[in-house]
Amino acid sequence: MGIKRYIGFSLIFIILLGLFVYSFTGEKFSLEVAGITITLPVALWAVIPALLLMIATIFHLLFHGTKNALQLRKIRKDSNTFTQAAKEALLGKEINAEYKTEFFKLPGAILPLFNADVKKAKKYRVYDDDIQDILDIKESIDRGEVVDLSKYNLKPNNPYVIKNELNKIKNDPKLAIHFLAKCDEIEDKSLCEKVCLEYAKVATFQEIEECNVTPSKKLLDTMLERIGMGDDALEISDDELISYLKRIDEVDRLDERYILHVLKTLKGRVGPDRLIRLASRFTHDFPHRSGEAYLYVMFELQRVDDAREFLANAGEDEYKKFQYMLYLKDQGKNFDPEIFV
Repeated sequence: MGIKRYIGFSLIFIILLGLFVYSFTGEKFSLEVAGITITLPVALWAVIPALLLMIATIFHLLFHGTKNALQLRKIRKDSNTFTQAAKEALLGKEINAEYKTEFFKLPGAILPLFNADVKKAKKYRVYDDDIQDILDIKESIDRGEVVDLSKYNLKPNNPYVIKNELNKIKNDPKLAIHFLAKCDEIEDKSLCEKVCLEYAKVATFQEIEECNVTPSKKLLDTMLERIGMGDDALEISDDELISYLKRIDEVDRLDERYILHVLKTLKGRVGPDRLIRLASRFTHDFPHRSGEAYLYVMFELQRVDDAREFLANAGEDEYKKFQYMLYLKDQGKNFDPEIFV
């Protein structure tokens, strides 16, 4: 019941009570209080306790009403704080929010771990438009789209800023150079490697070297795919290629299989003379790991005598399948070396 209604009904009750008592007697009654004699009609003496009770109740309601209003105000403030913190959590920002009420302390403590499933946003709408906008933006970024994040004031190392930048670079790898310039500010260096991998699809070998990332097989594979192919063909000398392979070998030891993979990739991308030259240099720079690659090139280019000489200097138990291939050649058989390697 509202306080106005309470006062109204209480006054009606007090008046009716006074009239009821007065209908029985109109006499007066005297009462001495602290040496003072007070004389009032009996009907008035009957309503004084009810009036005092009404006044006490009004103060009680006012006190608790004010207390509840202040608590409700705190809840509203905490609700706004929680909503803002939810936006920051969705954007991957650091959360530093304090709550005055117990209602929000536990949810507020859990909020930094909050990771919304953006797929659910397709079916369900969040009542707060700002939060729904953030969910829509996150979904767009996850789909590989490029969005405008400028209004959110996110730091360069924010995961969604980085992912958005990666989406830009996939659409235009030449933009990678701007991202790579900020790699010192990014803790996760693997992101710079991913960006350099995209950049390697269009950059020169010298520009790729300037990425200043750890040499890797993935990066080399991207470069190999561009050698001798199309308008964006990569120019790389034998010395540069072997030097890069040696640097990879320092961090990720090359095995026979990968060295063979390099020459198989280069087949058809470089001329026969260069392929033979590289195969020979590999046997010198990567001894005991380039035999299969060398023999593959020799058989592929019909240089059977060179293969024969190499096998003659190898152990009897080495390169069994190539010894068999040599036997087939000596028997006048033709075959595709790809069958054996």
